[in-house]
Amino acid sequence: MKKAIIFSLIVLGITSIVSQLIIIRELSIGFFGNEFFIGWTLFSWLLWTGLGSLILNKSIKEEDISKSLIICHVLIPVFLILEILLVRISSLIVTSQSGQIPNLIPALLYSFIILAPLCLILGLQFAIIARLWKYNYQGIELSRAIGKSYILETIGFIAGGLIFSYFLIFINEFYVTSIIAWLNLSVGIFILSKKKVLGLKSFFIFLIILFILIFVFSPLINHQANTFRFPNQNLIESKNSIYGNIAVTKLKDQYNFYESGLFLGINKEQIFNEYIHIPLLYSAKTKNILLLGNGFNGAIKEILKHNPDKIYYLELDPKLIETTKNYLSDDLSIYLNDRRLEVINTDARYFFKNTSENFDVIIINLPNPSTALINRFYSEEFFKEAKNHLSENGILSTYLKLSANYFGPEVENLDASLYGALNSNFDSVLILPEDQHLFIASQKKLDYSPELLIQRFKERKIKTNFVNEEYIKYRLTNDRVGLLNNLLNENKTAKINRDQLPISYYYNFTYWISVFYPKLAKIFQWAGGIKFIWLIIFTILVWGFWVLSRNSRKQFPLTMAIAGFSLMAIEVIIIFGFQVFYGYLYYKIALIITFLMAGMALGSWLANRKLERKTIKSVIKIHVLIMVFSLVLLAGFYYLFNNAPKPSIFIEIIFLIAGGLIGAIVGFEFPVINKLYLENKNDTSKTGIIYGADLIGSCLGAFLVSILLIPIFGVYQTLIILGILNILIMIPLIIPRLSRQKLEQ
Repeated sequence: MKKAIIFSLIVLGITSIVSQLIIIRELSIGFFGNEFFIGWTLFSWLLWTGLGSLILNKSIKEEDISKSLIICHVLIPVFLILEILLVRISSLIVTSQSGQIPNLIPALLYSFIILAPLCLILGLQFAIIARLWKYNYQGIELSRAIGKSYILETIGFIAGGLIFSYFLIFINEFYVTSIIAWLNLSVGIFILSKKKVLGLKSFFIFLIILFILIFVFSPLINHQANTFRFPNQNLIESKNSIYGNIAVTKLKDQYNFYESGLFLGINKEQIFNEYIHIPLLYSAKTKNILLLGNGFNGAIKEILKHNPDKIYYLELDPKLIETTKNYLSDDLSIYLNDRRLEVINTDARYFFKNTSENFDVIIINLPNPSTALINRFYSEEFFKEAKNHLSENGILSTYLKLSANYFGPEVENLDASLYGALNSNFDSVLILPEDQHLFIASQKKLDYSPELLIQRFKERKIKTNFVNEEYIKYRLTNDRVGLLNNLLNENKTAKINRDQLPISYYYNFTYWISVFYPKLAKIFQWAGGIKFIWLIIFTILVWGFWVLSRNSRKQFPLTMAIAGFSLMAIEVIIIFGFQVFYGYLYYKIALIITFLMAGMALGSWLANRKLERKTIKSVIKIHVLIMVFSLVLLAGFYYLFNNAPKPSIFIEIIFLIAGGLIGAIVGFEFPVINKLYLENKNDTSKTGIIYGADLIGSCLGAFLVSILLIPIFGVYQTLIILGILNILIMIPLIIPRLSRQKLEQ
């Protein structure tokens, strides 16, 4: 059975990482690319997997272990396909229309529940294999069996992550699922090869043929499953790029464009784009214009009415323009081919770091900061980069889509976080509220007088459908302008949006919640104002209560949970930092996770060598290393956020190495804690305790850090909290050791 156990563990690792990445991508598309759901997915995934290891393992009888493992390999591909389909029909269940913001609580509950079947089986399978290893190799210590299992599973993680990063990311999900199915069914057949169970073998062959058919008809199945995302619309095209999913639907004679589920626009001219004339009229010169995002369906046409010499249009994903231009109306297509337009497929922050060009007007035409990716273009640091590329008296404009008449605390804080980031860089900032809250900033003096804008509107002979002289006057002088400006100038609660503190992302999330649950939004609003010192005090009190209520042996699961929490927290921070700095996380997230897993495999392998010599002292050293690593990471991010060096392969490799290092540190701890916890025990039902504690700690790290700690307190404070947690967890390990030393003296 040795070969079968090794094969099963490696396939388990490949299946786990590939399935996780597919589901993260699917949920990200289903919920508009919002990283909140990445954190929630990791939380749910790890929690269910931990429960599978902790609870289901206890229900498996000794004589049923081999049979249970075979069943796991059968169920995994079935549940994976089921999950993909359930995610895609979420639009029918959680939202009623394509592109509509989902009701938060049902969306969270739905995504949490559908992850359960697959994750429970994955967690159970690890514990079963560890027990199987023990039974087939009499004399091997239980802790060593678990350690070997952990290493082999992690090797599978590495292989799966690399394969996904460079190959599977470009093909549709049902192709990938078929490959995963064949791997798992092959393991089942391999285990059965020594057993004469013809009926079960025949069933396996039937499933292999079934997944061959799924593979052959994968494009058709994938297209049909994708139609569930767009109820009441005809899906014309859907494709994955390295940056997201692009979809085109048709409703009567209108084509609609979506990116990662987020509605971008239609193929016809939209009156909404005429807002662009307001910031352009504030500029005396409109010769050199920079447009960031969403220019394909009308924005370019409006800018050209100001007769610029050059328009630079930045659109990160080349497939977006390549796809949408096939469906645009003739009057819009012609403008994308204008000789004055240059389309550049690159990240705006990368562009600013690598160009010497200055612009008369920079227009940020992007959605609200609903994701960490988009939040990068609303931060104090980004506005500083943009300011450095404005010509003398140049104009920068951006906007938030908010209510025209409601100025509640959620709206006020979101506006104020952006207003503060602009005020930190520009001498003059105006805000014009309507259905979009338009921000206009410059180093020159700006005011709300409409006369100059109306004069330029006439001189440039601009023809529009909606914006006219009366509209300009109304937009600059209506009562909402003065009211909102007074609120923002008096606001004392909102924090400035920064790269390391993406608070606008959090405020936008609170605004989203307020649409459905005003009372819940107040709780999140309150949480956003918590002082960092109170978080530290609360952490110490909870730790003290737990330590006093547990004996020394029961501290080991908590110790492993803190290690898992630290691992996932640092992984989230590395992923977040990479997103801020590079902006193409969708493509690289698999590689980052792979390096982390590689580190875990290396750490576990090192720990398993001479495991019998490892003591509590080894655990203490590990948590000292985690604390030191957190401080070094803090210094590294401080340098990156404050010096803004050009992105390079060297810095990208540093991100990957950081993930590998923290993986190695925590990976080393897992077999050591298992050895200490299971010392003098031979009860195989205990094999899942430390594994489950590790996963539950990890799931809390993914959830709390991504959703609360980073947005509210920032990267620096989050790393400080991690350092404090690891200091606290060392205390109950150190004190008994010191007491014994005194007694010996």
